[in-house]
Amino acid sequence: MKRHRIGILLVICAAVFAAAIWGSINCGNRLAYAEAEEATYLRRLIYFHFALAQLAVAMAVVALYHRHRRWRKYYLLVSYNAKGLQLNPPGIRMPAGRVYRCHLGNLSTAELPPPDAPILVYPMFMLSGYSSGAKLETALAAAYNARHQQPDLYYQPVLGASPWLAKAAAAHIRPLLQADDGILVVAHGSGLAEPPPEPALFCRRLRELLPGIEICLGYFNQTPEAQECLCRMQARRVLVLPFLLTEGLHTGRDLPTAADAARYGKHLLRLPIIAQLLTTPPTHHA
Repeated sequence: MKRHRIGILLVICAAVFAAAIWGSINCGNRLAYAEAEEATYLRRLIYFHFALAQLAVAMAVVALYHRHRRWRKYYLLVSYNAKGLQLNPPGIRMPAGRVYRCHLGNLSTAELPPPDAPILVYPMFMLSGYSSGAKLETALAAAYNARHQQPDLYYQPVLGASPWLAKAAAAHIRPLLQADDGILVVAHGSGLAEPPPEPALFCRRLRELLPGIEICLGYFNQTPEAQECLCRMQARRVLVLPFLLTEGLHTGRDLPTAADAARYGKHLLRLPIIAQLLTTPPTHHA
């Protein structure tokens, strides 16, 4: 039974229960002034309404039980390392008691969801590729095989594909924008023949949310390189947005700096990493 049908059934059960209670109360009030023959009839109606109310409650219990079993699932959030353990997929409501967290380094020892219900695996990675794909699937399968378990695993898109990222970034950037500003999104490349699709998808969404703003995409280990994009941009002030999950080696070593921007006659403003955009409210800067 589909979820919306169960919702309709629950509404009907509630309406039947309310009508049965109202009918019982109404018959009880009339019973005080009824003749003997009518009193017998009203008592039967009261019994009928009572039985109807019990049936409505029983049907609601069965529907709720069916809904619980049908949509019961676990959520496994897997990050690259311990830095991303506390981040939640944006736009998704998950019952806290069914959420499990681990990272690639501790899959063999981490507490994993039991195999008695489907498991939705959320790779908390910015890019699709080997680590968020084959490596994760192999490591997770090995962890469950070591426990002699074979759960139903359903892999969700990586965090970098979420449309909520662009919305969060746009909300933070709008108060900072000045006339003729530009945005340089800097992403981690890959060893694949083509760059991962998530950064380009993010930029496309950001352009829709910030129309008229120059938005460029560069990489720090793949073409087009971030330095090359910075040089080509028309904007005099460039807001650098790292398409990275956490602060680390790349944010300190591979992002364009204020000195780089000055060589091209530009000013640079470094924006927060994606994790900070998702966990802190928008702020206004002078």
